[in-house]
Amino acid sequence: MKLFQRLLVAPAALGLMAPVAVNADTSFSSTTTLGGGAVFTVGSVANGGTSDTEEELYMQYAYELEISSSFTGEDLLSAGIEAGNASGPLASMDSAVEDGATLKISSLFYAFPVGDLEVTAGPVVAQDDVLAATTSAYSGSFRLGAMPFSEAGEETGPGVAVAYSNDNGVVASASLISVGGTDSTIGIGADNGDDVTTVTLGYDGEGFGGGLVIASNDGEGGTTGYDTFGGGIYYSPESIDATFSVAYDTTDPETGADQTDLFVGVDFEVGPGTLSAAYNSTDVDGNDSEDSTGFEVSYTYALNDNVSITPGFFSLEDTSTGDDDNGVVVETAFSF
Repeated sequence: MKLFQRLLVAPAALGLMAPVAVNADTSFSSTTTLGGGAVFTVGSVANGGTSDTEEELYMQYAYELEISSSFTGEDLLSAGIEAGNASGPLASMDSAVEDGATLKISSLFYAFPVGDLEVTAGPVVAQDDVLAATTSAYSGSFRLGAMPFSEAGEETGPGVAVAYSNDNGVVASASLISVGGTDSTIGIGADNGDDVTTVTLGYDGEGFGGGLVIASNDGEGGTTGYDTFGGGIYYSPESIDATFSVAYDTTDPETGADQTDLFVGVDFEVGPGTLSAAYNSTDVDGNDSEDSTGFEVSYTYALNDNVSITPGFFSLEDTSTGDDDNGVVVETAFSF
């Protein structure tokens, strides 16, 4: 999940963000809102590399702005701007932004209704931003996450998506993202670019839901193409203040071995905050030496409406070195 989604959960689309003041001193209009967030990450990863320096204390940041405009009250023009300096042992944290500390446009699209459908189109669309189905309700804001193949999160470019939902909780979507087309020199659907198609079907009920995701990358831009299939469910029992999520994902690349990933996560309200724990296991077909497992535990506490702190621990098998990557991290998140 991206930084801005973590902090604000798409409030612009829900009408929850306070409008920027409209006066002669601002360039914003009554149709536009501004939100954003920053994450400061401090931590250390033991056995995270081949040198002792990679077990020292590190700090990184991520910063993102989201400018949202609506012209009819039902449409949304969204532009995301982000910067970050993640590149070391903490670069795999969910909040990490690897942009070389330079600002860049991370998303730019326009969404509008057409009957019972919602259409999204734009020059910078992320595949995991236009999925209607929810395969996991896990907070996913620390290190581990569900559906690493079907919802890769790195498939970004010019794209179009259509989503459907009804009052019974049924949701569905279909999207086409041209990954190689962001520099405008590669045609959408061209032979020299990667095109990713994704179809989802799901159900979101009261305290229960789940979904299926099918994705395919044609690999025509020089990368390895793949076909993926995955699904997951989530459940919030009335007897306890917790949410459980289970997801299973598979990938069949054009070259290399097939892989599967099992994810189990739980968010549990404890005291004034949320205790989160997750486990995942990745199996590589025909190569047991590349199989890996991992787990994490974190606790998120809101200092106020705009600042939260999350200390946590994770342990992951490092198949390249044979050692476990054991990390102790504290993240401070700011939202506005």
